[in-house]
This record gives sequence, C-alpha cells and structure tokens, in this order.
Amino acid sequence: MDAAPSLNRMLGPPQREALALAALARESAAAGVEQRVMHLRLSAISSSHNRLHHQRLLREALLPLLRPTRARLFDLPTGDLVAVSPPPGEHLDLVRAVMQKLLDGESEGGPIAQELRLPQQSAALLAVVESALGLAAEHVPVTPMQAEPVPAGAQAQAADILAAEAALAQADLSVHHRWQTICLLVDGGPGPQPLWREQRLAEADLEAVLLPRQSLHATPWLRRRLRARLDKRALAEWARPQELRSFSPSGLPLLPASLGEEEFLRLDAALPSAMRPQLTLGFSLPDILADPGAFAMARRFAGLRGYGTALDDLDARLLPMLTPDNFGLDKLKLRFSAALLALDGPGRAALEAALPAERERVVLTGADEPIAIGWGWERGISRFQGRVIEQLLSPP
Repeated sequence: MDAAPSLNRMLGPPQREALALAALARESAAAGVEQRVMHLRLSAISSSHNRLHHQRLLREALLPLLRPTRARLFDLPTGDLVAVSPPPGEHLDLVRAVMQKLLDGESEGGPIAQELRLPQQSAALLAVVESALGLAAEHVPVTPMQAEPVPAGAQAQAADILAAEAALAQADLSVHHRWQTICLLVDGGPGPQPLWREQRLAEADLEAVLLPRQSLHATPWLRRRLRARLDKRALAEWARPQELRSFSPSGLPLLPASLGEEEFLRLDAALPSAMRPQLTLGFSLPDILADPGAFAMARRFAGLRGYGTALDDLDARLLPMLTPDNFGLDKLKLRFSAALLALDGPGRAALEAALPAERERVVLTGADEPIAIGWGWERGISRFQGRVIEQLLSPP
C-alpha cells in the first residue's frame, strides 16, 4: 500500500494543506522559483473578535481576487490563511488592503498581514508551517526580506548551523557512532541470537561539539538541516570500499529525503543486489510527517531496490493512533518506556490490538532493563535492542 494515502487518512485537511505548503516552500528553495507569499495571521486577531466569522469574511473577500490568477490559498490548522502567487502578484497588495480594512488593524503579537518572498525566505515560511503544526516555538514576526526565522534565547540560529556544517565537513564521526545489535531472544531459549547491527550517531554528543550552548530542539527545521548533512557524511563512509568488503546485516536510520541524495545513490550502486535486503533503512514518525512526499518516494524506491525498511523508534503508546499498515514498512521498531507499565486496561488492550499479527516484524528497542524483555515476551515479541542485549552478548 502506498504511504501517501495512509498519511492522508491520518491527517485532517488543514494539516494536509500545511504539509503541501511546506513542500511548496522546499521546492521553491531547491529550484530557485520566485513566489510572493502573503501570510494572513487570523490567529493574531484580538480575542474579543469572532475568529471564525472573520475567516469566513476574509475567504469570501479573497477568493474573487485570487481566482483569476495563478495564486494558491492554503488554510493552516491555526486558522491562518497563506496566499502564494508568482510575481509580480500585485493582487496580493489588494489582499492586504482588504484584510486591513476588514479587521481594522486588530491583532495580538504582530502584524495581521505578513509578506514573504520565496526562495529567499523559504526557511521563514517553513517556520510558519511548523508553528501551525505545533512543531515549533510560538510565532516570531518576520522582518522584511529576512532570510531565516529569528529564534530566541539559546536556540541555534542559521549562522550557527552554517558554522556547524563547516566543522562537520572535517569532523571525525567515528567517535560519535553508536552500534547496537538486534537479537532474537526467546523465553527459555538458548540466548540472544544476533540478527543485524544498527548504527546511530549520538546526535546530542555531536551537537554539543558542533553547537556548544545551543539547542536545536526548538527549531526543527534547523535540526533537520543538520541531520541531512549528517546523513550524507554517514552514507559517504558506508560507501567506502573497505566498509563494503566487511558489510554484514545492518540497520541505518535516515531522513526520507536522504535516499534521493548522491551519497545514497552511490552506496546503492556499490551494494550487490543480494546484499540490499540485509540493510534495513529506518524512518521515524516525525521525519515522515515533516516530509510525506519524500517519504512516499523513499519507501517506493527502497521497495524496488530490495532494501528492508522499518518505522523507527516509535513511542509504543502512539501505535494505536496509526494506521494498521504502519506506512507500508517491513518492520516496526517500538521504543519501550516505563510509562507502558502504567497503562490502564483499555490502554493495554488498544496497544496489543494494534501490534502486527506477525510478531517477527516487531523489534522492542530501549530494552535497557530486564523488565523490558519480560514486557515484550508477554506480548509475543522476541526481537530486542538495548543495553540488556549488549550485556548478554558481552563476553564474561
């Protein structure tokens, strides 16, 4: 089953429009296509006003202005509207005037109408989308022709990322690699049987080196940008002849878009077809939701080329909220946490009903204490990853 329809069933129309707007911003940045953007901040309307009423009035006023043009109008989950038009887009000036007249300048926390230009301000538009989806900090007004959103406090800024990328090009990533083995461990069986090893970068440690005293978690778009560079470096190392000669069943978490990069295509060309099924590519839920188009393409490409795939590092409590096919990925990697032990009866029943019938598809990660193994065995799970497994594999 294709991933895009599954994702569309999960999300409401405003969320889908927000993701479509994010895709437009990325495409504009990648291709250098100029666009004028008018962000109509209905969420900034004074609380003494009826926001839904004003939104209806605005839509009725704007659609006749936009219909004869090539402009597109996006509804965001916050109730904001975003109009995007190729230049010169003079009709957007009329849109701004209509909005100011209808709202009489009433707003909270910034201007009602905010203009952006693509591709120069693609990052600022992505920040608007992330805020609307609840993935970023509260809205920060954008000054004219500002190339990047302005984070506050200790958040990493664009200049920090550029410096980190320059340092990353020379950094020795091997000291930040963390390997763990996924094992088959059956209750009453002979002990852990290694299935494959997974490589991850210790992102927190690496960020502490590259971005001292800065935080990426409040600026997801900056974190993904650095993640993309990390993926490229890791893939370039995997494609080295000496690495390929010693290749064994492995797992590698990646951003979906990384499968379209030159580094992955070089690795793909170097791996014999018989070895590709031994490489499991992991995609996390936040990365899938952040770029569903890239994920749909990555999943299809991985399937055509014969790679294994996994929904990676999923909080087990979220499983009942997903579609049963788990985006059409081969494996499901659930993260154990102590919170699972506190689930009530209905919560446990919902989780167990959502587990794939083929339990061999499920890996329980975060198995750092014996209780995680017991929890998994009670639910028919026999594939584990975590410190307990590493201790069992270590020689006495």
